[in-house]
Amino acid sequence: MRRLRRRTPRFRYKGLRIPPLALAIVIALFTSFILGGGIYDIVDNPPSIIPGPGGWIAIHPYMSEQTLNESLLAMLFYFLSFLGLYLGYQASRVSYDRRRAATYLFLGIGLILLSISGLYYLYFLKRSLL
Repeated sequence: MRRLRRRTPRFRYKGLRIPPLALAIVIALFTSFILGGGIYDIVDNPPSIIPGPGGWIAIHPYMSEQTLNESLLAMLFYFLSFLGLYLGYQASRVSYDRRRAATYLFLGIGLILLSISGLYYLYFLKRSLL
């Protein structure tokens, strides 16, 4: 007598498929929005520039507050750092083409250094205004 095997049904979702690059970009944009202070911008509605002693300034002098321009710059620098990390990852995926891999790696490192230095400069400007 033959043994009956129980078959488990295999379900595959054949609906909407999101490309991995698009998903990575959406996640990087959302994370940059959160880290850059996007929720603070929505809830508190900060001004773009504020009056200072010698004119208008775009960086708020207090650490507990920020302007809209400062927040947008922080978001841009965070997104550039994610882009640099992604380019470094892509360099490891195209290791068969040494020239392209080196280009991706150097561009990624450059973007990461640019974003770190930009964020540090924003922090330095904020501390020097006090």
